[in-house]
Amino acid sequence: MAAADSLPDFTGYFLDDRYELLKMLGSGSFGVVYKAIDHELSDDYDYIVAVKILRKAGRSAAHLASMQREAAFHSAVAYNEGVVTLYDTFDDEKWCYLVLEFCRGGDLFDQIITRQIYAGKDELIREAFLSLVDAVQGCHDAGIAHRDLKPENVLTNKDGSQCYLADFGLATDEPLVREFGVGTGLYMSPECVGDMTDRASYDPFLSDIWALGVILVNMITGQNLWERATPKDAHFAQFL
Repeated sequence: MAAADSLPDFTGYFLDDRYELLKMLGSGSFGVVYKAIDHELSDDYDYIVAVKILRKAGRSAAHLASMQREAAFHSAVAYNEGVVTLYDTFDDEKWCYLVLEFCRGGDLFDQIITRQIYAGKDELIREAFLSLVDAVQGCHDAGIAHRDLKPENVLTNKDGSQCYLADFGLATDEPLVREFGVGTGLYMSPECVGDMTDRASYDPFLSDIWALGVILVNMITGQNLWERATPKDAHFAQFL
């Protein structure tokens, strides 16, 4: 992740003559997410949205195509109640903007690690995790594998009982892929890492299911069991 100060400060900006950016929620290598108010719907704080701003300037054609795929895949599953709603997309010469549902609970990572709301609460874990499973199943039924399932890409309601899937930047509709090391190391399946399979083609939908299992361990224990699913990782080797 890039430092927040490597990107412009958009606080106070008005986008598309309706979205006022209020506060930065997070930043990454090529973009940033802001809390915003939609003034076309209301001038008070009842219509809060999240605006994801992705850098276009200086990016390769492949990266620009990836941004277009993210919006397309997200739009294709946005009807799913377990997926963060995508309200609007637009762009200019330098930036692409995705207007998203604002989830007041923040991300699942903070709920697990910072707030520790799931510690010792089996029923809450069950309710939240099943909502995440339903969201992923809905994506799979639509023919889309997420490929970067992790707590940071899952948002929640305020009490953490419902999960909402976000960030489709690595999603695919291919039934078999040969891209290895895609996603986040802690949550990659052995097939995605490739060390145990001679880098054979693999099913990205099954890799999503593996990542769900790792997330469940996170929710129950507040910990990760290994860094990467490869025999080169001492902790994963013990699991084998």
